[in-house]
Amino acid sequence: MSTRISAILIALLVIASVLFMARDRASAPEASLSPTPEPNIVVTSPRAGDLVGNPITVTGRARVFESTFSYRLLGTQQEVLFEYFGMADAPDMGQFGDFAVKIPIPSGAPADLTVQVFEYSAKDGSIVNLVSVPVRVKDTTTTTFQVFFQNEQKQKASDPQMLSCEPVFPVSRTVFKTSEVAYLALNELLSGVHPAEITQGFASALPERVGVNRIAISNGTASVDFNNDMSGGSCAVTARRAQLEKTLTQFPSVKRTVFSAFGQTESVLQP
Repeated sequence: MSTRISAILIALLVIASVLFMARDRASAPEASLSPTPEPNIVVTSPRAGDLVGNPITVTGRARVFESTFSYRLLGTQQEVLFEYFGMADAPDMGQFGDFAVKIPIPSGAPADLTVQVFEYSAKDGSIVNLVSVPVRVKDTTTTTFQVFFQNEQKQKASDPQMLSCEPVFPVSRTVFKTSEVAYLALNELLSGVHPAEITQGFASALPERVGVNRIAISNGTASVDFNNDMSGGSCAVTARRAQLEKTLTQFPSVKRTVFSAFGQTESVLQP
């Protein structure tokens, strides 16, 4: 009798084990098919290890607070060479939007670089949703142009009383070869004077953290849209306009300039 009961118990245990294993096998595919949350920032170009030109075109999609993200370029020591912000073309809050931005490679940059796209947390300002893409410059031949700054030492030679706010003087900048030389020159100007240039008396009248939203050259006119109206006193505005115009009109394709801020021209560079 006890042998029969033991056999029945063993059989029940075997059946229970088979049913348990079958249930696990049936549920396993469902677990593996559960969707993995998509990152909030996706960079589609460039890819890690890509050879890039100057400027670097960065494309992707982002689902970020107020559709605003930041992007920057790092050197080999993780130093920040360039940083700006962009807007994703999202149809509504909480949805993905496509983006396409350009990153100028500044003078003195190494050939090996890192592109980063990320978001500053609205909560505490920390970096979140970071995407890092290591790249290498495709063509390391260089081109040289001039950017124009103020220089009291040089101006006093012809204007001892410093009566004019307009005189500006050139310094040379060398960057990796580019098909968008006016755009690169403008970004070099906005980046300000280098330490060695400061010791030579050069200074910039342009405010800090001014960025280029867009530049287009057509029929001899360079139309530049900034993220700052750069208004100020009469002398400051005169000097700023002189720096910008001299830097852009050095190129044969630019005869005239039109400046705007976020698409509006009325208050730009006005005292």
